[in-house]
Amino acid sequence: MDTQAYQNGKNLLEKQDYKAAERAFKIVMDSVDEHDNEYTDVLSCYGLAQVLSGNKNGLLLCRDAASNEVFDGGVFLNLACAEWHSNNRKRAVDAIRHGVKIDADHIQLNNACAKLDCRKRAALSFLPRGHKINRFFGRLLRRKSPLITVHTLLFN
Repeated sequence: MDTQAYQNGKNLLEKQDYKAAERAFKIVMDSVDEHDNEYTDVLSCYGLAQVLSGNKNGLLLCRDAASNEVFDGGVFLNLACAEWHSNNRKRAVDAIRHGVKIDADHIQLNNACAKLDCRKRAALSFLPRGHKINRFFGRLLRRKSPLITVHTLLFN
């Protein structure tokens, strides 16, 4: 694996230069065999960079990487970020929950879980959450939360 290009790609993601990160991860993808231990991590990073640079096919790469992963929670964090960027909140939360089950000690994954997976109890507990009155009061009482972006999920 080309570790210099991998680290360069990670740094470019943090600097939000997604096209350059995509190019760096492509170099790493070309240097890694699909039977290597790092393959799913590199594939998920490459897919995330593609999604962030506007290529929706990267989401399929992230999903493919996560479907073959059993140890690394970072793959599920990348999948969750790609899903979040593609406006798939439920799939993003599911990816984070699955990643926490696999890698409970992953700090960024736990932080992302805390940011995305927080729902308050229903305003009127005797009515179902989806009831019109509960939804109305929920919107009235909702506090403004800080904007959650892929960058805040990955690096904060």
